[in-house]
Amino acid sequence: MITHIRMKNFKSWADSGKVELAVLTGFFGTNSSGKSSLLQMLLLLKQTAERKDAEEVIFFGDNNSHVSYVNLGDFGEVIHGHNTEESLELGFGCKLQELSDIRVPLKSNRSNNTRYVSDGIDSFNFKTIIKENEGKLYIDDFSYRSSNFTLEKDPYNMHVYLNNSVIGNITEIKNCYGVPASEESGLGKILQQFSSLFGKLFDHVYYLGPTRVNSQRLYQWEGRHPGHAGQWGNQTIDALLSARVRNLKTSHEKEGIPIEQSISDWLQKMDLAHSFSLDWTKGATYEVRIQKTPSSPPVTLVDMGYGLSQFLPVLVLCYYAPEGSTLILEQPGIHLHPMVQSQLADLLIEVVNERKLQILVESHSEHLLTRLQRRIAEKQIPEENVALYFCRNNDGASTIEKLEVDEESGDIKNWPENFFGDVMGDMFAMTDKQTETIAETEPEG
Repeated sequence: MITHIRMKNFKSWADSGKVELAVLTGFFGTNSSGKSSLLQMLLLLKQTAERKDAEEVIFFGDNNSHVSYVNLGDFGEVIHGHNTEESLELGFGCKLQELSDIRVPLKSNRSNNTRYVSDGIDSFNFKTIIKENEGKLYIDDFSYRSSNFTLEKDPYNMHVYLNNSVIGNITEIKNCYGVPASEESGLGKILQQFSSLFGKLFDHVYYLGPTRVNSQRLYQWEGRHPGHAGQWGNQTIDALLSARVRNLKTSHEKEGIPIEQSISDWLQKMDLAHSFSLDWTKGATYEVRIQKTPSSPPVTLVDMGYGLSQFLPVLVLCYYAPEGSTLILEQPGIHLHPMVQSQLADLLIEVVNERKLQILVESHSEHLLTRLQRRIAEKQIPEENVALYFCRNNDGASTIEKLEVDEESGDIKNWPENFFGDVMGDMFAMTDKQTETIAETEPEG
């Protein structure tokens, strides 16, 4: 679980400050307010970690690579204000799913032999600072910090501390998250262990973008077992068929049920479909059949509304992603009816509670937010398990404000002005117009 993020000089963020993340975190705000950039920072680190064959400092993405979640151009495009004299700082904290042993080399006082001891960590903080000089990127500062360890680098050396005592120095790392140039030394092995934890953390971060692929009448399945539904939902059907073949089940009220049943149950609950089925036709070809009402004929996904096809990847990812994963969802309720946007909040609450997921969601939906407020008041999710933020952009610089939710009433104590537009202003204007119309139609005298 990612516990906080912080960025300096990243796109519209001069300094985000320490943004605390919860089990369920929502980012709201106007267009171009910096909401997406908060999530893009994590995707930037994820795609850098997945580009294992490259030794570049950081991978800003491209249009061709299969590991590009975001294409941010280059350092000049990413750095705040396009001021390439500035430093780019990215950082986060995390709690690991299980205790990880770090093997520490300790030389014997009586010989040159090296012995190893294990020291367990269950969390760490990461920070990297990148600069550019004559068009070339370099790591200006860098650190991993846990309860007992500190690995930090200045422009010249990396120092490794155990319980506040220096146990050695490392001089060179390959990239922004600290893959060592050499693992021959014991200290290089320590750094490799931390960079491996970094990679494992982002292996369990799954992203679904705001625009998903169009549905098809027929789907070909070649026996693939994807790790997720694809960043554009392009592996949704593969994931469902993989779950069926592997007999994957998800816990619901302490009872294991097939993933397809969970999908069908939610589609019914949201009144999006009466029944859902994934049927074999011939060869390796399958089709999705949807029955809108008990009396209507089953039709393919293509013949249903666009909103359902765009929402199906959200549902599948919520149940297909391994327990303990972090999901990044951009506009998950796009194209959905307001009532269903409200029910989306219930889906997110259910999966974070029952599947131990962490969900980071960016949305414009006031219906989603209102349902979250209600469920906090109803104690369906603890207030401390939800973090809600509002982002603004003033003269090209983003700011962020945490919304204070009253756990008894669900009210937001510091509701920002015009949060979802000038709704009250529109209501007053309508009332004034109605009063004016009545006055004009009433007979004089």
